[in-house]
Parts: sequence; C-alpha cells; structure tokens
Amino acid sequence: MYKPSNKIISIYLVIGILWILISDRSFAYFGFYGDTVLFQTLKGIGFIVASGFLFWIMLRRYENKNQKYLNRLKNITEELTLSNKRYTVVTKATNNIIWDWDFKKNKVSWGESLTKIFGYPNLENHSTWWTDKIHPEDKERVAQKFNTFIESSNKEKWSDEYRIITESGSIRHIYDRGYLLFNKKGKPIRMIGSLEDISERKINEEQLKELNLQINKRVEELAVSNAELEQFAYIASHDLQEPLRMITRFLSEIQRKYSDNLDDKGKEYIHYAVDGAHRMRNLILDLLEYSRVGKFDQTIETIDLNILIEEVTNYHEAFIKESNAVIKWNHLPAIKNRKTPIQLVFQNLISNALKYHSPSEPPKIEITHQDLEDHWLFSVKDNGIGIDPMFSEKIFIIFQRLHAKHEYSGTGIGLAICKKIIEAQGGKIWVESEEGQGSTFCFTVSK
Repeated sequence: MYKPSNKIISIYLVIGILWILISDRSFAYFGFYGDTVLFQTLKGIGFIVASGFLFWIMLRRYENKNQKYLNRLKNITEELTLSNKRYTVVTKATNNIIWDWDFKKNKVSWGESLTKIFGYPNLENHSTWWTDKIHPEDKERVAQKFNTFIESSNKEKWSDEYRIITESGSIRHIYDRGYLLFNKKGKPIRMIGSLEDISERKINEEQLKELNLQINKRVEELAVSNAELEQFAYIASHDLQEPLRMITRFLSEIQRKYSDNLDDKGKEYIHYAVDGAHRMRNLILDLLEYSRVGKFDQTIETIDLNILIEEVTNYHEAFIKESNAVIKWNHLPAIKNRKTPIQLVFQNLISNALKYHSPSEPPKIEITHQDLEDHWLFSVKDNGIGIDPMFSEKIFIIFQRLHAKHEYSGTGIGLAICKKIIEAQGGKIWVESEEGQGSTFCFTVSK
C-alpha cells in the first residue's frame, strides 16, 4: 500500500504558508479588510475549501494507485496460489522427490514422494539426512563433486548418480539433479532439484550388459562355427564332385562301349543316371556359391552400371540372338559398391527373365532406376510367364522351384543368392507380378 501521510503533511504546510501570505491580499482585492469576525470567518472557510479541494484530488489519486496495486497484488497472489497447487500436484503425481534448499536458512523442503519412495518422514535438515543416507562407497565422491560445484559457482545445473539407503535398509539407485539460483551479486542463495529413483533402470542395464556379453560370446562361437562350416562345405563340395565325375565318366563309357548290347530301357536308365549326376554336381556348385555370399573381399568402388549390364548381356549373347531377345537400359547411375555381388544380382535377374520367357513372343527386358533420398531403387521388368502372387515370397527361398526340372533348368538358388546379397547390404528385394503378365523384380541399394 502507498503511504501518503508525509506528502499530505508537507502539502498542508505549504498550503497554510501560502494562504497566510496571499489570503489578505486576495480578500482585499474583493473589498474585505480588517480583523472583523466576518473577515476571519471567510479566511477560515476559504482555507478549508482550498485545502479540502486539494486533499480530495490527492486522495483520489492515491485511491486509484492503491486500487491498481491491490489488483496487481491480487493477480500475483492468484498466480502464486495456482503455482503452489501445480507444484503440489506434480510432487504427488511424479515418482521424483522434489527438494528446495535455502542456503541462507540451511533448510531443505522435501516433496511428499520422500516417504513413498524411501520410507523416511518429511525432513528439513539436509545435512543429517541426505549426506548420512548416501551409500558409504559413494558418499565421499558425491560430497566432493557437490562441494566443487558450489564453490565454483560458474554453472547453474548439477547432476550425479549414487546410491541411497532407505528406511528399511534396502539400497536404491538415484539420479539427482539441481538448479542453482543466484542473487544480484552472483552469490548462490538457493537450489531446487529432484531425486529420481533409477533402480529399475539400473537393473535393466545390468541385465542388458549380461545379455550383450552372452550375445558377443554367442557371436564368437557362431563365427568359429561358420568358419568351420565354410571349410567343411568347400572340402565336401570338392570331395563330392570327384565321385560324381567318376560316375558320369564310367556311365558314359558303358554307354559308348556297350551301346549295341543295351536295349532302350538300359539306355534310358544310363541317361537318367548321367543327368542326375550332372544335376547333383550343379547343385553342389550352387550351394557352395550360396555359402560364399557375403564374404566378398573386394573393396568398394565406383561402378558404372551401364558397363556392368553390358558385360552381363555379353555373357548371354548366344541365347539373346537365338531368342531375338531385347534388353533395354538407359542412363543407369554409377554407384559405390562391390562389383561382384551387384553383378551377380543383375546376372541372376536377367538370366531368369531370359529363361522364363513367354513361348509366344521374344523376351523383352527393361532395366530402370529411381534416385531416392538415401538409396537407389532398381527394377528389372520382363514380359515372361509371370508368377502367381501367392508365390512371391517362396521364390526367394533356397532350392524352391515353381516348375518341374524338365520344364526349366536350374536348381532354384539364383533368387536366394540375390536376396542374401541385397539384404546383407541393408536393402530389400521383392517381385511384382501376375501369372501370364510378366514380372518386375525390384531391389534397393544404399548410396
């Protein structure tokens, strides 16, 4: 509230002195003279009216000022009340323990969660609770860090992790953080913060560490196992190919030397045996190639895909001329990758597009691309026999075939190799097709 008493007294004295000095002259101007009762009465009434009028104006001014002050005080009070209500609700709703430390009074106010989390009653003495209940192994470190923070006074925020012993004697892991307040001279006067119980998170972190150790151990074991399997596959493939070559060679010799003594059934049996041996050899070679996918030792280089596709088409030049196939591509990008795996993907997709062409028209293959934000999207579209959508996933599984061996050659491993190569690089491969409507194989490659 404003206090106008001093000003009122000062103004009253000024008015009185001025009235004494000018009142006689003022009344003489209007024809009033002397020391008569009427003259003195008029002078008194004039003083009362003049001073009263001035006092009335002053009081109205101070009333307006006081009213504004009262309105402002009322708004501040309402805001403080609302703020206190919010603070109370927050301290009840959160699992954090809110604390407020007044350095001048050395008094700490704790939130209601103190009792709920730690079991201690509401406390106000910071030094006899907080410092005493910190775990002995953490106490010296926390105290030293906190004291250094307070003494430096060049930062506003402080935080630390430590353990606290609860009322029941159990140990809880705490994340403590505080915000330092300074006076106009830059001296810390108050600190507000919160204690967060992170015991469950610590348990999860320890479990995660243990799990990571187990995973790393398992990865090492798998690496050793994979190396052994790779060596076994390599040795087995060579060892298996030798008897197959012998079977094929001796059956061919039998067919050549004793052809006149064999009836049609015997020749048919030999043909099936030789064909089976050839297919077994191809299957072994394909399986060996599949096992090696992802183990390319090439360095990453810039690959002009226009040149790479041309190399692939040259590999199929004879079949392309025989079938009048048309392969189109235009302005494909240069990408950074390992050449061999990318070449294998395009080679398998183009080979399949040529193999599974429609018998009624020559193969037409179109290779396109899209430049997306962080990867390239390539498409190999053909006008072949197409694929039933229900088999769009099955065709990428190793050794899965949709047609009989006498209809189309191969072991069913080409698309599985493509899938393994693309996914090993973090990309995706899929097919968009309808039976009898051709197929579009799409895959992504990171930039």
